[in-house]
Amino acid sequence: MYMRTKLIRNLTALCMSVTIGYTVNAQQGSDIYIEPHGWSMGMNIGETDFWGNIGTKSVIDHYNNSKYFDKVNFMGGLFAKYTVHPSFAIRAQIDYGTVYATDSWNKNKAKSATTQGADAYQRYIRNADMKDNIIEPTLLFEITPLRFNPESKAAHRSGQPYVAVGFSYLHFQPYSRVGNNGQFIKTYDLDLNGEGFGPGYPPKYSLWQPAVPLAIGYRFDIGKHLNIGLEYMYHMTFTTTMDNVSGDYVDPAVLKANLSPKNAADALSIYSKSGYNYPNDPPAAGTSRGNAKNDAYSTISIVIYYKVLSKTMEWWH
Repeated sequence: MYMRTKLIRNLTALCMSVTIGYTVNAQQGSDIYIEPHGWSMGMNIGETDFWGNIGTKSVIDHYNNSKYFDKVNFMGGLFAKYTVHPSFAIRAQIDYGTVYATDSWNKNKAKSATTQGADAYQRYIRNADMKDNIIEPTLLFEITPLRFNPESKAAHRSGQPYVAVGFSYLHFQPYSRVGNNGQFIKTYDLDLNGEGFGPGYPPKYSLWQPAVPLAIGYRFDIGKHLNIGLEYMYHMTFTTTMDNVSGDYVDPAVLKANLSPKNAADALSIYSKSGYNYPNDPPAAGTSRGNAKNDAYSTISIVIYYKVLSKTMEWWH
């Protein structure tokens, strides 16, 4: 009797130990897909698109043209992220890259335009192009909505959508091509819109400008440490000068009077290139060269980061 009682007691203890061990392991396994609080380090790289006066007006025309893939540009960067809660994190990053646009993307649509006043036609005959080198430090506030409740089933899915909003202070250096097929040169000191020429002309602008980045993405947790995702980020700026096209055409005589001979020659070869497409239709001084809407650009990036697991208990448990 004593031996039977001892055997039952030992078997019960063994079963309890196995059950407790399995439960702990199951809980640890379920925590794999819960963002740990603390630091993460990562990188991102993707292609860029410019949204301003140069290029196409609509998103469909932007991507659906025969020359879009002739000159794809990229941006990449590094970031550090601190997760406060599985649903909320703060991300600081710095990116470097290039954006590009050209009015030649409107060629096919311009040929089918029914009137010369059509937007695609006017953009195509303007024949402008631009390239910007950008450095952008950014602070983002990231929200993962399905992880507001860390105990829910949705919170433990490896794939998670997220959104982010923040602010940045970008530095851009604008370039444009000399003539129709020349090399790209810096245009900031060419004052193509008459910047700083005095009353009636726009003031000189700064190459440092604030911006508001908005992001949406989807990421996958791969184990406890690694994460990979796809992210679209739209950068709203507060300047119209990223492409150096804004306002009206300046009288060539005014450019010559306010610039050095070399800068004036470069400016005249860039600010109006419609003659290469339509030599008998030069733009008149005072007519519109571009609208006054703020410029923007976007990125579609692959994001990878490594999560540094904290040794302390999460505060939300």
